[in-house]
Amino acid sequence: MPLFTVDHNNIFGKYVEEAGRYNVKIVRSDLRHSNQGNDYVTVDYEVQDGKYKGGQIRYQNITWSNEDLDGSIKRFNTLAVALGASDGTSFDSVGQFAASILNKLLTIDVDWDEPNTNGKVYLTVKGYHKLLNEPSQPNGVRRPDASSAQQSSNVTRFAKPSQQTTPDPFAGGSGKPVNISDDDLPF
Repeated sequence: MPLFTVDHNNIFGKYVEEAGRYNVKIVRSDLRHSNQGNDYVTVDYEVQDGKYKGGQIRYQNITWSNEDLDGSIKRFNTLAVALGASDGTSFDSVGQFAASILNKLLTIDVDWDEPNTNGKVYLTVKGYHKLLNEPSQPNGVRRPDASSAQQSSNVTRFAKPSQQTTPDPFAGGSGKPVNISDDDLPF
């Protein structure tokens, strides 16, 4: 009996290269806590069909904030409905929710996010749907070049510093440099 048989569909390092709509399975759902004291769930998805089968869309964070209770309920409810939860289903904690969604199937819409603080661009989930009968649909939009995106965003985000218009308070009001002797210095 062989140790293993080569299977091109069973490898590490697969990733999704295009934005689009994908049929996925939730392969990781971890409860975490933010520095602000909010609970959140980190979710990883694995594409179930098409040319990116086995590729992962990783690190989506879904945050529960008691300061925005309506928004939090809507955010978690949207995912629960897409996963097929029926009306009246209750969750007692974010941890219970995180445990209940693991290994569930759904369809997600993903697009390229803005560059992060390190200039990296990643896919981010923009919408949830019940699992569709149609196959996954990449839309052909590939990862933008992060360096050019960062350069162009720097051009538009930061303005040229303004010139100093107030007179130098140490110039005696004349605009001329002030000479200070070594005897006047405290050191």
